[in-house]
Amino acid sequence: ESRGESCAQCKYQRKLAQNQMRRAKKKSACNEKKKSKNIIRNLARTRRRLTSAQAQISQMHERNEALSEQEFEKRIQALPRKQQLAVKNCFVAARRKSTRGMKYDDEWIVECLLMRMRSPRLYEHLRRQGIMILPGRSCLQKYLQRFKGGFGLNPNIFTALREKTKDMDTFSCHGGLVIDEIKLSENLNVKSSGEIEGFVDLGDHTPGEYKGVLANHGMIVLFQPFTGNWTQILGVFASRGNVKAPTLAKIILESIVLAEQAGLYVDSVTCDGASWNRSMWQRFGIQGSAGHVKCSAKHPVDTNRKLFFVSDFPHLIKNVRNAFVSKGYLTPGGHVHSGIIQAALNVDRENVTLKAMPKITDAHIRPNNFEKMKVDLAFQLFGDEVIKGLFLHRRHVESIYTRVQPTEDFVKLINRLIRVMTSRITKRALKPGSPDMRFLEAFLVYLDKWEEHAKPAGGGFVSDSTAAGLRVTIKSTLGLLSYLSTSVGFKYLLTSRLSQDKLENLFGIIRQSSGCNDHPTVSQFLVTVNLMAFYNLAKSPRGGNCSQDVVQALLNPSDTNKTSVKHVLDSMDSLMDRGRVDEAETVIDTLISESDHTGYTEKKSNSALLYYVAGYVTRKMIAKTACPSCAGHLCISNTEASANADAYFTANFDNGGLIYPSQALSSAVKLMEDSFTSFFSKNKLHMESLLELASLLHSLTFPTLGCPEHEKQTLSAVLKFYVLLRFRFFVKGLNKERDGQRERLKLLKLRHCN
Repeated sequence: ESRGESCAQCKYQRKLAQNQMRRAKKKSACNEKKKSKNIIRNLARTRRRLTSAQAQISQMHERNEALSEQEFEKRIQALPRKQQLAVKNCFVAARRKSTRGMKYDDEWIVECLLMRMRSPRLYEHLRRQGIMILPGRSCLQKYLQRFKGGFGLNPNIFTALREKTKDMDTFSCHGGLVIDEIKLSENLNVKSSGEIEGFVDLGDHTPGEYKGVLANHGMIVLFQPFTGNWTQILGVFASRGNVKAPTLAKIILESIVLAEQAGLYVDSVTCDGASWNRSMWQRFGIQGSAGHVKCSAKHPVDTNRKLFFVSDFPHLIKNVRNAFVSKGYLTPGGHVHSGIIQAALNVDRENVTLKAMPKITDAHIRPNNFEKMKVDLAFQLFGDEVIKGLFLHRRHVESIYTRVQPTEDFVKLINRLIRVMTSRITKRALKPGSPDMRFLEAFLVYLDKWEEHAKPAGGGFVSDSTAAGLRVTIKSTLGLLSYLSTSVGFKYLLTSRLSQDKLENLFGIIRQSSGCNDHPTVSQFLVTVNLMAFYNLAKSPRGGNCSQDVVQALLNPSDTNKTSVKHVLDSMDSLMDRGRVDEAETVIDTLISESDHTGYTEKKSNSALLYYVAGYVTRKMIAKTACPSCAGHLCISNTEASANADAYFTANFDNGGLIYPSQALSSAVKLMEDSFTSFFSKNKLHMESLLELASLLHSLTFPTLGCPEHEKQTLSAVLKFYVLLRFRFFVKGLNKERDGQRERLKLLKLRHCN
């Protein structure tokens, strides 16, 4: 190896290293080129796919645009009717940027109302999550406000009912009226329309002497068919105590006539055994004495038919139970009493052993005043468990009482009567010529023998009212069965349809919807009943849909607004006519005559406080007006207000946010306040008070408010706002005072109990 030159081996290694480096660089360059080519190729492929997809979407848009409404209807024709409505609304919403201001089909609105009534939480979940296209709460309220409902027999209900019964067969339209009352809390409420709710309102049958009397009971007239799982509220009334028999008879007759005109067939009238209901029976000639039982009267619409009267059977059984557990009965078989059942219960109550009467307690045999109202306790006392217990423990009971068989026979008799008169399924229904039918006929004979046997002892029989109710109810049941089977084509009669169970369930809903208070107010009662009436009308019959005519009848604007309310608003507006103020009518002399109210002291509101309230009115009016000139006429600065002697109260509590009214506005408010206090210093609040106050305001001249262009509108807004505001303040004070008195009486009762 020479100096300075590489050896052959080094040259070889150097060449090898160079080749390896060159190959690595070449391979890396090739990989980069391949990757680049692949990326370019994939990008081109993706672009072609995107172009193809865009072309397909464009073609689909073109086809969708070319698709006619008839073709779309044809495509969704196979879907159920309600699913078609949902799909249509989804497509309408898809063409919009937002569902705000979206117009919905009336039929879909009805379905949405029904869904929200059933479950508000589920409805809101479906709407907020976008699962379905559903209108909001405020939108539904606007549609629901079209269905105006008030006390009395609402014509809107009968109009919609007439449309609904067109698609129903005659067989499904036969039924009866059910009437009952619910306790309400005395409470007043001023609506934005000017109506004052809370007074007695029997519709066209309201007596004149009840004009200013607060209502504390509500009555509902319900139609219950003999077949089908539906009911319909026909009328709602607010009364003071019970509705008197003459008025009740007129309401029943009018309800029957309107229901028959709407396509229903009213064959019976069911009520409880209250004294006023028995008096109503007498007006129709109904009686149930041992010598003569008359259970029907001529039908007011069809003279070839009869109108049968029924007393609520569960109430009758409660009356039978109450006398049975208190004194017992003297039946043809012997003396019957609850002591025998008590003896069997004493043996059966051991917790270690098996029981023949597990559900029977002391509450069944010795009920308190609250437990006496429970129907289930009365039914269970005459139930199968008691019969089993008496049979099982007969030896022990006979060791205490000599005769057990009469009580056992009596319990069995009432037990079978309950089964026959409360049938809910076809298997236990009352059928023509059946043993149950013969049993009812035999029970009527038994009642006569029982009364004849107990009469010499001067007791031992049910009360006259209960006896009459049993005779009339059983006789009417047999008469209805005969009529329905021969003339209408019924094969059987479900006797539970003759009771008040459905109406009692409705009362439970009304009480529950009002919160923890068992006695809802008159306003709460009316709102809930209107919703239930709407729900029953809008609910589709089994196997069908709610017809379009029914939907239109429900959602068309109502024409049943009270004329008094319209008169109030018209009276307010007439004050704005500056040229006719001096010629306006004065209020009726009997309302404001000083000579008629000489014993009253006229009261006045504090002027400083009145100025403060006028500032509140100013704030509300400024928020509603868009005219800067009108706003400038309504208020002044605190510096300008310092010259007014009545502004000291407002200035003392002004932290920088209070508004000072102008002289014209404060004068107008003072004029209205003086009229209000003067009127109610001499008159009591009643249903027409707002109308009479409006008549009183006719004789006043109000200052100019606002700019010349909006003078009339501004004064109208101020008058309406303040009058309604003042009435609400007044009513709120009366309600608070009444609640305080009620609470004091409640505490007084508790103190006496302790």
